[in-house]
Amino acid sequence: MNLKQRCIVKFKVFCNKHGPTILNFISPLWFLNCVIGVNYVADTIIWDYLYGAGTWMSLTAKCISTFMSFEMIINWIFLCTVRSTYVNTEDNNRKRLEHEKNFPQFNSDGILYEELKERRPTLGTGNWSVITHHKPEGVTRTAYPYWSWKPCVVCSFHKPPRCHHCPMCNECVLKRDHHCFFARQCIGLYNQRFFVVFNFWSTCLTVLVAPQIIYYTYSAIWPTMTIGDLFLPWTLMRFILGFTPFYTFYIILQVYSIIFFILTAGTFLYEQIKCIDMGLTSFETDNKADDIKTECKSRYEKFACVFGRRPIIINFLIPFHWMSPPADDGISWDTMKKE
Repeated sequence: MNLKQRCIVKFKVFCNKHGPTILNFISPLWFLNCVIGVNYVADTIIWDYLYGAGTWMSLTAKCISTFMSFEMIINWIFLCTVRSTYVNTEDNNRKRLEHEKNFPQFNSDGILYEELKERRPTLGTGNWSVITHHKPEGVTRTAYPYWSWKPCVVCSFHKPPRCHHCPMCNECVLKRDHHCFFARQCIGLYNQRFFVVFNFWSTCLTVLVAPQIIYYTYSAIWPTMTIGDLFLPWTLMRFILGFTPFYTFYIILQVYSIIFFILTAGTFLYEQIKCIDMGLTSFETDNKADDIKTECKSRYEKFACVFGRRPIIINFLIPFHWMSPPADDGISWDTMKKE
């Protein structure tokens, strides 16, 4: 192995080991810089430049962008602070025993993976979960019905169905969807609504601001730029060397950020609505669990399991989780058809 190959291998090892931690630290800072920075530049410069200072168009644009930014920030704050952690208590253990009594086919004992593979060729359909146990005597793989309680090999207790351990958060998360680097925690049962609303307002704001800031960049900043400044790393290098003004670099950075957030927020919003309508989480769809029988008793129940039973529109205006909790507790799953 030559020097180049060794460097590539070391870089990959570094990224796999430290990459998630670095993203967990940088992503919230980047988000806050983008939202606050874009809103400040738009309110103080761009809207007045495009529509004229003091005009009703400029004032309307300022009010709309400020309102959307406020909705984004408030939902981001709740997204970061409302947790979906599963706590192992005596009451929850009692619910596990009741679950196994009511659904004996979903016991938490499990069977060996090799045995089930012989008995059930369709193991890979998603109706089963396979957990690897590392013991002094060797490695064993145990399969559990998806709707059974399963042991967490890290936390050393049984966790309810659809509850999964996150290595970044180092905890088991009820109805775990995915780990959000912008929130520095997992999206789960109690904060999924904030993630959906956050992406909704992010998409609205970026779609509103993107064409305006691009036009402003073309008409006001472009005469002082070079063609290479359209390439962000080149702009950064020229800024460090003193050839590009800070304001030009900052505007180009915000243009890139807005385009990134349009793509990511729009994609997340679409995937979340699709998953909710399917009665699944993105964790389940990403792990090829398309055949998992997680269908709610009705479409209304699917959305009530995220937004609660009060009118959904209220969640898009104010945080409403204390008045309208999810329809299910993330443990018993009474609203689901378990098959």
